[in-house]
Amino acid sequence: MSTPARETPMMRQYLALKAQHPDAFLFYRMGDFYELFLDDAVRAAPLLEVTLTSRDKGSPDPIPMCGVPVHAADGYVKRLSEKGYRVAICEQTEDPRSVGGRRLVRREVVEVITPGLVGDPQGLPAAREVALAAIAIREADAGLAALDASTGHFRATSAQLEHGALPKALLDELERIAPRECVLADDAPETALTLLRARLPQLVISRAPAASFAAAPQQFATASQQLGGPPGADLTAAGAVLAYLAAHQPSAAKLAPPLRRYALSDTMVLDAATRRHLELFESAEDRTRRGTLIERIDETLTPLGARRLAHWLSYPLLELGAIRERQNGVAWLAERDRARGRLRAALASVRDLERQLAKCARPGAEPRDLAQLRASLAALPRVRAWLASDAQTLLPEAAPASITLPEPLAELAQLLQDAIVDEPRALPRGSRGASETGFIRVGFRPELDALREAAHKGREWIAGLETRERERTGIATLKVRYQPVFGYGLEVSKSQLTRVPSDYERKQTLASAERFTTRELREMETQVLGANDRAAALEREVFESVRQLLLAEAPRIRAAADAVAEIDALQSLAEVARRDGWVRPELDGGTQLELRAGRHPVVERVLQGEGAAFVANDTSLDPARTRVLLLTGPNMSGKSTYLRQVALITLLAQIGSFVPAASAQIGIVDRIFTRVGASDRLAQGQSTFMVEMRETAEILAQATPRSLLILDEIGRGTSTFDGLSIAWAVAEHIHDAPGLGARTLFATHYHELADLAVAKAGVANAHFEVREAKGEVLFLRRLVAGPASRSYGIEVARLAGLPVAVITRARQLLAQLEAGEFDARGRPRLAEPGSAPNTSQLSLFAAAPPREPGEEAVLAELRASDPLRTTPLDALALLERLQRRLASSGDLA
Repeated sequence: MSTPARETPMMRQYLALKAQHPDAFLFYRMGDFYELFLDDAVRAAPLLEVTLTSRDKGSPDPIPMCGVPVHAADGYVKRLSEKGYRVAICEQTEDPRSVGGRRLVRREVVEVITPGLVGDPQGLPAAREVALAAIAIREADAGLAALDASTGHFRATSAQLEHGALPKALLDELERIAPRECVLADDAPETALTLLRARLPQLVISRAPAASFAAAPQQFATASQQLGGPPGADLTAAGAVLAYLAAHQPSAAKLAPPLRRYALSDTMVLDAATRRHLELFESAEDRTRRGTLIERIDETLTPLGARRLAHWLSYPLLELGAIRERQNGVAWLAERDRARGRLRAALASVRDLERQLAKCARPGAEPRDLAQLRASLAALPRVRAWLASDAQTLLPEAAPASITLPEPLAELAQLLQDAIVDEPRALPRGSRGASETGFIRVGFRPELDALREAAHKGREWIAGLETRERERTGIATLKVRYQPVFGYGLEVSKSQLTRVPSDYERKQTLASAERFTTRELREMETQVLGANDRAAALEREVFESVRQLLLAEAPRIRAAADAVAEIDALQSLAEVARRDGWVRPELDGGTQLELRAGRHPVVERVLQGEGAAFVANDTSLDPARTRVLLLTGPNMSGKSTYLRQVALITLLAQIGSFVPAASAQIGIVDRIFTRVGASDRLAQGQSTFMVEMRETAEILAQATPRSLLILDEIGRGTSTFDGLSIAWAVAEHIHDAPGLGARTLFATHYHELADLAVAKAGVANAHFEVREAKGEVLFLRRLVAGPASRSYGIEVARLAGLPVAVITRARQLLAQLEAGEFDARGRPRLAEPGSAPNTSQLSLFAAAPPREPGEEAVLAELRASDPLRTTPLDALALLERLQRRLASSGDLA
């Protein structure tokens, strides 16, 4: 009677391992495949697009199964993790040949891949973090820690709870980090879970035992002193990250990186809306890097530098000393073209040291990984020597402190050079005890060389055996064959069996031949295979010892990688500044913002590619004089480009970069807020106007006198009068509110807002010059003082290609609306064909004249009106009627 498939030793082993990881797909190693069974197979087959089959098909209860080749497993694992799933990698942890069929091969789960803990870092975006985060909630504060296990970047921060809930600042920081996965304690409040899912719907949230959040690990004692005070929730969160890492990837936990503790107030805050509106990392058009600021300034040569530059752009500096130190490095490199060219050539040979180190730390690390790391280590001395010449030291003392050259690590490079052959071939994944050899260099270990020599001589003897036996037996077709199960044999076709000598011993029968062995062949086979197996085992042992020596130097390798990242990011900014004529901005602790001939860094490059010139413009904002600059006129004139260029120049200045302007004087900005463009969040029940108002509310609630506000078309998502009223009130609030008065660029189509400059000393008007000639409109892109006289919306519509009939009718209606020509039901009266339009514009906020006797009746009618029950058209008609009454009584003379 056959044993049911679910009760075989192999399935019992599988089910026991699966029970340890019930929430993960278990990739169970069987020879050259990873197999999945039961529910894992049913769920994984369509996700991986592989065939679902079954084990023991003759059984009334077959077991569903599917599998993927070991050599291609990383791609399948990555596909699952990117979809939010976990994968437990189960390897054979002993050589099947050593078991000899006596029992089942031992297997263990060696690592668990989760969305936030990648396995093989190969193929990850060079400039992007792949972070695992954890949030710890205590009585008074909440902590956030984030680890990129592929690079070793580990940081933590905290903030006070807000009415017992997660603070908005911490959620903003989580959005900025954009982790793939966030760990919460299993006893964390459901409100926190709900809030996280609302703010980051794509985030994978994992629960962990509350015990892992109980206290900060001892190794963080030093980190707790960096900001002063006792360990806070940030260190608790960091401890939870390490506990999660140890539970899923023990090998990576052994190389736990140092923790960097920071405060949210250390750097400029850039919320999600600002990053999106300014297109710092992702284009609004196609969500790629094309046309973004990071693409514009990224001239890095290494993945290390690309990540560092992206981090600088995410976290602009606030401390003047740090900004100037970084500027000094950029200036020093920009002034030395030849030296910078040599540096760039040297950096091109450095690969991703951080991720190569992470790959070497994995259980499945192979000689090829060490060889790749060796190539990067070998390039470090060339980076150090980038300034070397006959009459020059390696690094002049005049170089700024921001330029730190990496330690050469020559002894590590030499160790890998001596130990690993130049081009080691790829080895089967998880091939413990396998017979693959040849990746340790000859001469590195004499014992290994002796075993190889013995095996080589044995193979030479066996290779000559075929010639000798043909001569001895007269069997011209005799061949020496090797088969993994049966070993070496002398193969004789059946037609020649009568000539087989008596000392031949039959070993294997084939369809058309027999295989034999002899005493001498058996002895030599034992010698060859034994020497080969011992050499393979020793080679693995040598490889592992070299790997451990390398991992012991992980802190030094990370320090070298950090230095390479820093200098590569600096030279990238220097390369852009020198090539494109950018200037060094002057920053101080004031609140002014003075730009002369500022240019949009991205749009300028696009226009250059089209052979066109960018029109530069000045900017002057100072709360003591002009704190709000009102921009009116059509969008086609360049308002949106101008708004963004001021924000981008400020942002570039505070990452230490030079800027596209003739000169720049900038008082440190603590936050840049933007309210630009139209978008909705329908999945969260928020219309376009609701999103606009929420973003505006957050700006008004969080802005300070040191902030920079970029506001474009506030109030456009509702009716004209509603929108105008909101825009007016927002501008007034920014100007008047105590403790606000932030530097503000306020673009609007509501020309009535220009009257604010009359009543508010800190408001100034400006517009972009437009010329009309022979019925054509020419947008000059030049910013001039004063309000725009027209919006030119119909002209822009004509340029866009609207039908002539539509344009003509729009002009008629505009004339009627501007003249207030309405019938008794509040509808515009039709203009007679060919009648001249009245281009006068009603002023809703004209300054009030001195009160006259006739004004009392007008005021009485105004007081009797009910704004909540008055339609916009009725209100406009009422205003016109009251104006006529005042005019007839002489009050508007």
